[in-house]
Amino acid sequence: MKKRWKTLLFGAVCMFAMAGCGAESKEEITADAAQEYVQKAHSMLEEADSFAADFHAVADMGGGNETTAEGTVIFVKEPLMAQVHTKMEFDDGLRKSTSEESIYLEEVDGVVSQYMNYDGQWTEMTMEKDSALTMVQIYNTLYNMETIFTAAENWSAEQKDDEIILSGVIPEEKFYDVEEYTRWFQLIGMSGLSEVYFAGVGDVPVTVTLDAKSGAPRSYSIDLAHALETVTNNVLKELSGGASGSGIEAEKYSITSELTQLSDVEAAEIPAEAKSSAINYEKEISMLESE
Repeated sequence: MKKRWKTLLFGAVCMFAMAGCGAESKEEITADAAQEYVQKAHSMLEEADSFAADFHAVADMGGGNETTAEGTVIFVKEPLMAQVHTKMEFDDGLRKSTSEESIYLEEVDGVVSQYMNYDGQWTEMTMEKDSALTMVQIYNTLYNMETIFTAAENWSAEQKDDEIILSGVIPEEKFYDVEEYTRWFQLIGMSGLSEVYFAGVGDVPVTVTLDAKSGAPRSYSIDLAHALETVTNNVLKELSGGASGSGIEAEKYSITSELTQLSDVEAAEIPAEAKSSAINYEKEISMLESE
């Protein structure tokens, strides 16, 4: 019996020692190593020819008014071919409503055709490539992650399971340009504002996750609540003639987008129904003018 207790005690001591050794052997990621991860992930994004991603955003401007957006995205760079499916949910505390939207972009000879389905009706229009990309920029996970890596500073990193978690900040003086590139405020109708309204937004925190083995980018998350609150209150202050009031309090505004595939993504196919039944307002107007 005494021998059995000694054996059990010895086993417990060994297990405790092994656990202790495991904790001590965890390698700390230095600032230089974090920057190397950033540079490698950035290069992988630049070299990618396409991507697929999931998009999630939630905004709460106070008073129980919450907006949630969920989306799936496919982008092929050249020639441009994109598919964006989104579902929006609105909750004002009394009732909930939802809306769904599908957008396809197809580039042919440098001109982009946009097919959009909203509330069951397809529409079609042609536009310049830059204009087409701007309309769906908030969902362009690859480009927006590139912008984050270019603009963000003070990167730190830690490893958790099979992920490298990078944390950085977009400096206040860069955030206006970054939002212009990414259109993160588009969801709540605040993109395209003058730079003067961005005074006081402060540094904006951002998190990027990478695959620990390959260093490939997986996702990004950004907390925009304070920036949105500041911009909104700056606009309200001007509308009120400079009078200071209580303003609004943005309880939440965050965006997360996860890459589900990087490169070698098959281009989406535009539904036959879209091409056959879409209303082309440009043609409709042209026909009316020619009559």
